[in-house]
Amino acid sequence: MRRRICLAGVLAVSASPLAIGVAPATAAKSKPKTPKSTPTTPTTNGVTVTCTTNVGIMIDSGDTGVLPPVQQGTEYGTVKCGKLLGQGVQADAFTVSPITGNTQAHYTLFFHTGSVHGTYTLVPQEAELNFLEVDYLGKLTLGGGTGAYQGLKGTGKMTCQSLDGIHTTCKLELGLPKGALSG
Repeated sequence: MRRRICLAGVLAVSASPLAIGVAPATAAKSKPKTPKSTPTTPTTNGVTVTCTTNVGIMIDSGDTGVLPPVQQGTEYGTVKCGKLLGQGVQADAFTVSPITGNTQAHYTLFFHTGSVHGTYTLVPQEAELNFLEVDYLGKLTLGGGTGAYQGLKGTGKMTCQSLDGIHTTCKLELGLPKGALSG
């Protein structure tokens, strides 16, 4: 079964040197594909925050590399959310359903003034035959936070792509309640 991992949550791979040589050269030349459908835009009377993430799957203890497809694990990377949240680090733990191929994850976004945590689900989108590249559509929830983001709640949608089954880039649109980031 084909499977790619995305960190919904939201980051650039800080551990990419650990996976050197795993991605084939042809994967880097692939162009992003338009998903077949898009999740609903977050419904809120508040603000929508757009973030980008770049994450990578971490090597398990005792292993020397990561070979796709990976059915469960952890990812780390970077997250950039503009002026409202800033930039930081994303960490998540994911599991891929062997039946549907959907990815379920718990994530935390670490920023300078606090953190945000929640869950996300990513659904793989079928495109042309490519055993490593996959696009995802997904939904996420903000379940709370710490520091400046104490008690932050919201929902969002995700559009993600992995060219090699190890590194994933996502665009997040977070719907936050009115006044959630003030003061």
